[in-house]
Amino acid sequence: MTRTTIHELQCIPLFSNMDEEELQELHSIMTEQIFQPGQIAMKAGEVGSAFHIIESGEAEVWLTDSDGKKVMLDLIGPGKFFGELSMLSGDQRSASATSQGELVTLALEREEFFAFLRRRPDASLDVLTELAERLKHTDDILRTRVSKNPNDAADEHISNGQRLADAIAEWSGSIPFLLLNAVVFALWILINSLGPAMLRFDPYPYQFLTMSVSLEAIFLSIFVLVSQNRQGAKDRLKADLDYQIDVKAEFEMTTMAEEIRDIHRQLHLMQHEILNSTRQPIPEAQNRS
Repeated sequence: MTRTTIHELQCIPLFSNMDEEELQELHSIMTEQIFQPGQIAMKAGEVGSAFHIIESGEAEVWLTDSDGKKVMLDLIGPGKFFGELSMLSGDQRSASATSQGELVTLALEREEFFAFLRRRPDASLDVLTELAERLKHTDDILRTRVSKNPNDAADEHISNGQRLADAIAEWSGSIPFLLLNAVVFALWILINSLGPAMLRFDPYPYQFLTMSVSLEAIFLSIFVLVSQNRQGAKDRLKADLDYQIDVKAEFEMTTMAEEIRDIHRQLHLMQHEILNSTRQPIPEAQNRS
């Protein structure tokens, strides 16, 4: 087994904590598989039993959306891998992989991998440690998820009084409420101005009407203010959520930039090693001259 293969296995998160001896034994139970151009190496919906590491060639990872259209997820090449989660769980594949040109992979079957873990308890602990880290990372993502609906978040702690204030404020700002008030005021004035004397319960200058309108305005203004205060709290919540999303996006962009710098550094080191390996030694006679 070459040092490059050991390095490739160590770069896979599932095997990153294993030592060289464990990686060598792991490589011994892996089988080489060759896929012709356009051949399906992994099919969505099938029960996964094998995990693949690409030795040469490229594979297109894709799935089918709800409209039956093909959606490409990624194009992976040598050193990349696919099928590790379904291999561990034995569940159905969540995506498909198709070879682009000739594809050569190292395949690890589920039963052989489990037998390897039974023979190597330390390797089992390494795998469990890595899986625990991945679960913790997923749990942190779920716990710190900030893409929430501010309306749902604000409605979680709303009281019955606030619900009533919202309903009254919404009704008082509608056209039907305006028309209702116009009709009531018009009938009030007509009855007390042109109606029979026995029906004139509030003659001009309509003091009872003035008092009723003032009381209505006072109570409506209170309900509107309560509703506006709750809307202001909802706006602040939305602003806080937007800020958290911006912070998280900035963090993700910073992480992505660091990964790009690491890739650039690794490519630079690889280029330096290639140049050193291809550099021809200067002949001794030429040195004397």
